[in-house]
Amino acid sequence: MKIVFPVLSLEMGGGARFIYQLANALVDRGHDIEVVMPENAAQVWPLRAKLTRVKELTSSSIPSGDFILPNFYPTVKPAWESKKGQVVRLSLGYEPLWVPDAVTAKQSYLIGAPIMSISQWHRRLILQETGLESTVISGGVDTSTFHPYPKLSQQTGRKTIFYIMRDPNSGYTWKGGEDFLKAVTRLNDQMDFNLTVSIPEGASFTSPVPCQIKTSTTDQELAQIYAEADLYVFTSYFEAFGLPPLEAMACGTAVVTTDCGGNREYTRGGENCLLVAPSDIEQLTAAMYRVLTHDDERHHLASSGHKFAQAWTWQRTAEQVEAFLMSLK
Repeated sequence: MKIVFPVLSLEMGGGARFIYQLANALVDRGHDIEVVMPENAAQVWPLRAKLTRVKELTSSSIPSGDFILPNFYPTVKPAWESKKGQVVRLSLGYEPLWVPDAVTAKQSYLIGAPIMSISQWHRRLILQETGLESTVISGGVDTSTFHPYPKLSQQTGRKTIFYIMRDPNSGYTWKGGEDFLKAVTRLNDQMDFNLTVSIPEGASFTSPVPCQIKTSTTDQELAQIYAEADLYVFTSYFEAFGLPPLEAMACGTAVVTTDCGGNREYTRGGENCLLVAPSDIEQLTAAMYRVLTHDDERHHLASSGHKFAQAWTWQRTAEQVEAFLMSLK
């Protein structure tokens, strides 16, 4: 099959990782994959698929294919109007929850195209908000890249927390960064630890506790940061899937995460992570303290999470997408 992915960019972030991993996995399955994006858009992820740069995404600049899979709402209209292949709306998150133009974002679901969602929670949300059913495909993790490394605490004697801080000025207030800062400030009064923070948008950041800022430009670098930590913390209010906790599990790192919807696909509270309620600072602080001070429990969560993550491959995701598209022919 010829499958076209019109995208705005392939910058840092879970949505871009989802697209490039899916595109590469579909290439591995023998499909003709073409990614088309604006000429000035950033690309940090390596593609094995064909990449076409255009001045801007318009109906005339969309290549022809058996299927066109727009994923973010501004890419839907040019894909639909191009009439160059069957459009399937790949939703990586229900955009009306967070984008300023919620009306236009919702309309991108109402064009009459089949929809793919990425978790049962996500499917139910789309159904509730639009009245439309969708087919669920899974997220994944590349376990050849995201795997355990030696923990830094083995050398330093101090446990390390890793957190990915999304820039609230870029619209990411729903990622719960302020909640994490409040919780980690409380934790700092209770125990000693090291804190590593990554900021994908490269925004300025002031931490209330001492921390090390690390920038990752490749999956390999990100995987090592995950793996060297003793605890990864995820604080989103809602997620269609949420790749980072699964990636941390694959790296053999214990996870504390909010119960934010889509991550229910792979989180098992008390088994492969500790789950806390979104915005509950007290519960979040207590969970971090527990993981860092109970070695047996931390090792159990890390080991169980690592084993659980092995089944969540991008090859499986590609198979699910392939089967759904074939059913539409």
